[in-house]
Amino acid sequence: MSRSAMPRGFTLLELLVVVAIVGVLVGLLLPAVQAAREAGRRAACHNQLRQIGFALHAYHDSHGVFPTGCAELETQRIAWSLLILPRLEQQPVFASFDQRFSYRNKVNRQAAESVIPTYLCPSTVRLQFDRLGDRVNDRNGNGIADPGDFLAVTDYGGIAGSAMSGVSELLNGVLIYDRAIAARDIRDGLSQTILVAEDTGRGRSMDGEWSNGENIFDQSGPINVLQNNEMWSDHPGGVNALYCDGSAHFLTEGMSNSVLSALCSRALSDVATDSVLP
Repeated sequence: MSRSAMPRGFTLLELLVVVAIVGVLVGLLLPAVQAAREAGRRAACHNQLRQIGFALHAYHDSHGVFPTGCAELETQRIAWSLLILPRLEQQPVFASFDQRFSYRNKVNRQAAESVIPTYLCPSTVRLQFDRLGDRVNDRNGNGIADPGDFLAVTDYGGIAGSAMSGVSELLNGVLIYDRAIAARDIRDGLSQTILVAEDTGRGRSMDGEWSNGENIFDQSGPINVLQNNEMWSDHPGGVNALYCDGSAHFLTEGMSNSVLSALCSRALSDVATDSVLP
């Protein structure tokens, strides 16, 4: 066979050109892939809030009220997120929790350590120092499960109301301390009032345990500004929120404080008029 008829391979220059082209294509596609993955995670978070909404409405159908946000604050701290567990197919966890004792009591350790997947947003990556994955950390680092250590967390908090400038009435939301609110009490409208919202990445110091009844908060400022009992998430541009009518919507960071405040209160006659849907 003559030299001219022999198969010819890539030269080094041609190989480098191909590698460069592939690198450019990967660079162009990677953001799109990441955006698609985040869209999927955001949709999963949205669906989880819808499940929580179904559970809260099932509770209301049975009891005539939504669950108390935090019952027996000074002693047990019974959480709204505990009371709806049977409606989230978590009856064994609910049955093993003794409501005569605090969420931190050793009697309730097995239940409180149980991770509830519905309570965890798949986009959460920014964790506080006292949170390890889906649990709170070892408080004093002794490697022993002392009261309150290693309890499972939630990325969703109950809305106790608005604490923004100009609002004087405290606990003006739906999931509040030591009082159960009925749908008839939400005079601003079920579709105009937020029931639960994302508050992700919290540990024990910010009451991030799902079994802790203090997993409720008054919104006091804009979205995604403070990771401390405020609406916060790792979704770019905003947070998911559950409304009292059972619908879930994405709230953008650019929402005005007046609209956000109106959405967090149940009966201050401050119905939001701006569009809040994406």
